[in-house]
Amino acid sequence: MDAPRNQPTAPPSLGDGMSPRWHSERIGTFNGNHLRFRVMEEATANWHSHEDSDELFLVLSGIVAIDTEHGTHTLRTHELFVVPAGLRHRARVEGRATLFVADRFPE
Repeated sequence: MDAPRNQPTAPPSLGDGMSPRWHSERIGTFNGNHLRFRVMEEATANWHSHEDSDELFLVLSGIVAIDTEHGTHTLRTHELFVVPAGLRHRARVEGRATLFVADRFPE
């Protein structure tokens, strides 16, 4: 899927027709940060951290669990959570979820 650039976009429609269990697509940048649209279905990310950037998760649909070294944060539709730079974390989804993810990522 080619995400529209510099065009109005209805976020819920971005996931229409996506069938992979994990799909992440960069849909824009702002102030040096990348904004990605992600679809997760019955998926668990690997444990990781971002030393130089916080990471923001905004759930558009479904339920996403964000595991950190300090516990699990369960995010529901329209909820967001920011993982501070340097904190080990992973995202987990049972079922299907769509979300925006924003962070500063080295080019």
